[in-house]
Amino acid sequence: MKELLKNIILILVVALAIFSCEDDVVPIEAKRLVVENIEFQVAHEKVQLSWDKPSKGNPIGYRVYVSDALVADLDKSISTYEITGLEVNTEHEIWVESIISEDENSLKVPVSVFIPDELNLQVYPGNKFVIARWETPNRSNISGYYLSWTPNGESGVLLNASTSTYQIKELENLEEYTVTLSVVYDDIASSVEVISQATPGPVEPFTTSELTMSGEKIDFIYNPAFLSANTAVSWAWNFGDGITSELENPNHTYDTPGIYTVNMTVTDDSGLAYVTEQDLYVWGVKWTFEIGSEVRPQAPALADDGTIYISARSDNKLYAINPNGTLKWEYDEFTDYSYASASIGSDGIIYIANRDDNLHAINPDGTQKWLASIDNNVNYSTPAIANDGTLYVGSDEDNLYAINPDGSRKWIFETTNNVKSSPAIGADGTIFFASDDDNFYALNPDGTEKWSANIGGNSQLCPAIDSDGTVIVAVSQGGTDGSVYAFNPDDGSIKWHLPTFGRIEVSSPVIANGTVYVGTKDSNNLLAINASNGSLLWTFTVGGIIDSSPAVDKNGTIYFGSADNYFYAINPDGTLKYKYLTGNRIWSGVSIGDDGTVYIGAYDGKLYAFEMFAEGLAEDAWPMRGKNNKHTSNVKD
Repeated sequence: MKELLKNIILILVVALAIFSCEDDVVPIEAKRLVVENIEFQVAHEKVQLSWDKPSKGNPIGYRVYVSDALVADLDKSISTYEITGLEVNTEHEIWVESIISEDENSLKVPVSVFIPDELNLQVYPGNKFVIARWETPNRSNISGYYLSWTPNGESGVLLNASTSTYQIKELENLEEYTVTLSVVYDDIASSVEVISQATPGPVEPFTTSELTMSGEKIDFIYNPAFLSANTAVSWAWNFGDGITSELENPNHTYDTPGIYTVNMTVTDDSGLAYVTEQDLYVWGVKWTFEIGSEVRPQAPALADDGTIYISARSDNKLYAINPNGTLKWEYDEFTDYSYASASIGSDGIIYIANRDDNLHAINPDGTQKWLASIDNNVNYSTPAIANDGTLYVGSDEDNLYAINPDGSRKWIFETTNNVKSSPAIGADGTIFFASDDDNFYALNPDGTEKWSANIGGNSQLCPAIDSDGTVIVAVSQGGTDGSVYAFNPDDGSIKWHLPTFGRIEVSSPVIANGTVYVGTKDSNNLLAINASNGSLLWTFTVGGIIDSSPAVDKNGTIYFGSADNYFYAINPDGTLKYKYLTGNRIWSGVSIGDDGTVYIGAYDGKLYAFEMFAEGLAEDAWPMRGKNNKHTSNVKD
């Protein structure tokens, strides 16, 4: 900051009022004797004050205060004062009082003044050294600078006033150093210190701002430590998309996400050119497809050729979308809408339940293969597909249906309330699902009951099955309570049980890296739970309910949406990696393509395709709702 920063605050009027504190009353004369036209001239670590004496009355002197501390007691002939040694990057309350008598002062009228850091100390790491750079404050009384650094004992050096850069050598790589800079003034012994940290190591020629998203400005910051001995005099940047720059620290916006090779050529003061390049990963939206109606719990299903299948609320169609975001075909044989997601068989046939009381089988070209009548409202349940092609789907007729591959009915299992849960199939063919009668069921492949367990609430979700066969189910127990249960698959005994203090209504649990992930409705948390013992590992809190079923990629990143309109990517340790603001809330589940594209629908009527460098769905026990991108919900797929 090279120019003097001026902050001129003019006090025009102080309203007359009666202020009291217990029995003491400020005299009328004190109210009038307020200094006028105070001017604040701000510089590094100081403020120069000037004022006019009160228009009425004759004070016997003045007092200057900084944050309730008296810093000066002045004669009545003085109308200027310089406050020094102020902490930078800080607001200070400053005021001037008129002294009326030995026991009386004028009203206190504090003004908040921000003192900037004009040094702007930056420390750049090099290989066994760091370079400290700073700017010269607009002060006429600087005689030099004192630069010091730790750890391993404090070392320091006194530099002259013309110096603004210094290389600290013979440091240890991978050791964080704290570098402290203070100004040495002619007329005072010390100044306020400014501090920065850096860790020496292999030299990066440049860094970028943390936000590396398409459509947003990205700052490219040259590292002066790249040239350890010489001084850079010119720069030539190629951002990998055909755009160039000759600035030292340019900025650039990428129109589309992807991996870009950024090339930088820096020339030093002896004419030598140094060329370096590095790959920059720019994340963001690859494309959106306008469905035109809210995407609610529907999750995209992905075919082997990359085709995406999805339906929407209040839109009686199933859409087939090409991997580039263009429409492949529309299936319009529904007479109502579907809340359910589609599932895809090994032969490419698409299965989806609809409120028209039918299970629809659709050929990969969009033509209808068959309809299977389901007695009442098969709206929420996504069909699970067994190895022999049998389809299992629930309905609001309180039943779980088994449908043969040709659409004929195989058997019906009756519960005492709605079956909105999507079934899951274990390694031995056992079918697991929940009913709104507060029970969780395990059925044999012939439709007979293997066992059932009371879970104290309803579950409209898809269970998840761990690699050891443990079955995980999430429950909404009414009010604001919920639970996650882990059942032993053979007898239905409880392996562990975790109260979640938040209902889990639509977010189905998933399992990857030995961890169960699920979202809550009331506490707005994504939960990470130890799959072996049910202990809570961490929570990530967002600004709205989480009805979205998460998915986990090959890098362990967890993806989900929220009613706060954001789509989130969370690191395996529970820290934020990315978040993207969509046009409305997100209820949809997440799917991850083999090419790493991440798909999710939103209430704004769009299907989003993200480039987040996912590298594909995690190859793990149950990394997404329905186990895989085809939503077969079958352990053996």
